[in-house]
Amino acid sequence: MNKLRISQRVSQVIHSPIRKFLPLVLKAEAKGIEVLKINVGDPDIEPSPKFWQALKKFPPQNLGYAPSPGIAEHTRAWQKYYTHFGLKLKPENIIPTVGCAEAMLFSLLVTTDPGDEIIVFEPLYSSYKGFAAVCNIKLVPITLRVDSGFALPNEQTIAKKITSRTKAIVVVNPNNPTGTILTSREITRLINLAVKHHLFIITDETYREIIFKGRPGSLLQITRARQQMILVDSASKRFSCPGARIGCLVSYNPAIMAAALKLAMVRLSAPTLEQYGLIPLLNNPRAFTRTITREYKKRRGAVIKGLRQIPGVTCYQPQGAFYLIAKLPVKNTEDFITFLLTSFQDKKQTILVTPAEDFYITEGLGRNEIRIAYVLDTKKLTRAMILLKKGLAEYQTRRQSS
Repeated sequence: MNKLRISQRVSQVIHSPIRKFLPLVLKAEAKGIEVLKINVGDPDIEPSPKFWQALKKFPPQNLGYAPSPGIAEHTRAWQKYYTHFGLKLKPENIIPTVGCAEAMLFSLLVTTDPGDEIIVFEPLYSSYKGFAAVCNIKLVPITLRVDSGFALPNEQTIAKKITSRTKAIVVVNPNNPTGTILTSREITRLINLAVKHHLFIITDETYREIIFKGRPGSLLQITRARQQMILVDSASKRFSCPGARIGCLVSYNPAIMAAALKLAMVRLSAPTLEQYGLIPLLNNPRAFTRTITREYKKRRGAVIKGLRQIPGVTCYQPQGAFYLIAKLPVKNTEDFITFLLTSFQDKKQTILVTPAEDFYITEGLGRNEIRIAYVLDTKKLTRAMILLKKGLAEYQTRRQSS
C-alpha cells in the first residue's frame, strides 16, 4: 500500500522567515520578557475612523458574496484613488483581491506556464518565492548589494538573465525589504528591456505613498509599456489595515484582465465587508497617507540613528516603505536571533527582527543580514536599537569565549 505524502509542490514552499520564531517568542513572553517586535510589517498605527464608520453603516442583512469583479462602489473608489496619480481606469481594468498576496498569485498565473522564468531582484519579498514554487516556475535572481544602496545593474547585466523562457520582470517599488525606490533611469532601463524582449512587468506598489522625498507615482504612468504591465496593489499599509485583506490587480491589457477574472471567479470573491469599509479611504486617501508617511519618516530616523551607533553594522538609509536591511558583524543572523530570544534580556526586554537569508534566492546570501520593520513608535524603536547593540555585544563576547 502506498504511503500518504504531501505534494512536491508544497514541499518546496519555504516557511515564512517573518513568522518562524513565534514559538521562541511565546516562551520568552511566558518568562515575563517583553519582546519588541520589529520583524513583521504589521503597523501599530490605527486605521482611519472612517473605516469603522463605513462598516457600521453596512445594512443588517444577509452577508452575501461580493461579485467576483468587485463591488461596484468599491471598484469606483479604486478608480478615483488612481486619478491622484494621473491614471484613468475603467472598472474592467481593476479586480479587487484578497490582499496584495492574491494579486501576486494571479499575476504569476496569468503570465507564466510551468517551467517558465521570471526575473526578480534579490533581496525580494519572500512571498514571491512561495508563489513561484506553487506555480512551478523559476525565479531568476539578480543580486543587489547593501554596500551599493541596492542599485540596479546596467541593462546589459539584466539582459544576460533573459532566456527564451523568461516571461516577466517583477519590481517592488518602494521596495520590501530594502526600502529603496527605483530611479527614473532604472525604470527606463526596465521598460526598455521589457519592450525589447516582449516581457510583462509585474509592478508591486503596495507602499506607493510611503516615500520620504518626492511625489508618489506608478509605473502605469509610462504609456509606452502599459499593455505589458500588471500592477499589484494593496490597501493594507497605506491605510494601516493589513487585517482587512483587500488589494487589487490592475492592467490596461484586456487579455490580462479577462484571464485574471477567470481566477477571481474560481476563488469567488474578495471580502464583502472590507470592500465597503475601504470606500471612504480610497475616495480621500491623502488625508491619511500624508500623516502616516510623516510618522514613518520619524521612525526611520530613530532606527538609522541607533544602527549608526553599533560597531560593525552596515545599512542603507531607506527612501520609502518602512523596512531596511542591515548587515551585522555575525556569521549567521538566525543563530543570533535565536540567542536574543532564548539567552538575552536587558531589563526584562529583548527584540525580534527577521533574518534576511530567506529574502534571497541565491544560496548563502543574506546570512549576515537582518530586515527591520520600523512599525513601533520612536521611543520603542530607540529602545529596540539599544537592545540590538547590547545583544550583539553579548553575543559576540559569548561566541569568542566558547
